[in-house]
Amino acid sequence: MLRKNILLILLAMILSTASVFANGGTEEMSELSRLEEIQESGKLVLATGNYIPFEFLDEETNEMVGYDIDLMRLMADKLGVELEVVDMDFTSLIPSLQAGKADVVCAAMYIKPAREEVVDFATPYMETGMVLVVPSDNETIKSTDDLTGLRVGAKMGATSEAVLQDLLDEGADFEIVSYNETVDYMLDLQTGRIDAAVNDLLNQLEFNKTIDGLKIVGEPFTSAKLGIAVKEGDAELLAFINKNLEEFSADGTMDEIYDRWIIGN
Repeated sequence: MLRKNILLILLAMILSTASVFANGGTEEMSELSRLEEIQESGKLVLATGNYIPFEFLDEETNEMVGYDIDLMRLMADKLGVELEVVDMDFTSLIPSLQAGKADVVCAAMYIKPAREEVVDFATPYMETGMVLVVPSDNETIKSTDDLTGLRVGAKMGATSEAVLQDLLDEGADFEIVSYNETVDYMLDLQTGRIDAAVNDLLNQLEFNKTIDGLKIVGEPFTSAKLGIAVKEGDAELLAFINKNLEEFSADGTMDEIYDRWIIGN
């Protein structure tokens, strides 16, 4: 009986020790910081979408390139990991972040109150605005006040669509024609399938280089700031991005990227 009791005590001690080690291992794994998790995975996953000159497919290399890609690759370098670029429709960007399928979204995304409710934005890295685009031979459309009865193109889920909807809500009378890709409604504008379009200024300057017969009317009628988004509450990654944005701005790196893709492209 004594021997049996001793064996039971030893067994209980072994199980207790094993439990301690198991719990200790779990605690050690859970103590990995957010940045360490990314470093452990070996990659920073970027969700983005086709939007020249910020992110677009290089047909020669079959890889995504552009302002945002260069910026986020520098962020990945700071972490010592690879940048994995996931190209998707604009409407899927924030959901992919919320679902944990991406670490960051950098896609020339306008910082807007509705988006700030569901994701956290880093310090803005650029300012831009929306412009009205019409065929080069059009002399009747001078501003958004002249869109009555017309078909106006915009990108689905993007700011271009939202600002047009705001105008409708304020009493304007025109039809929004939404597209998955900006290039599609620029081509439709060129061929007369729509009457006008709204697009980001910097993006439109690029399209005007490759698609003939289009012009920007007047100055931007909105102003906005672009930001990098992380999942809501991802404070450590957000702080890391902000720190590096500040450094890149101070040492001239941001100017170099701007010159490469915005000025020189």
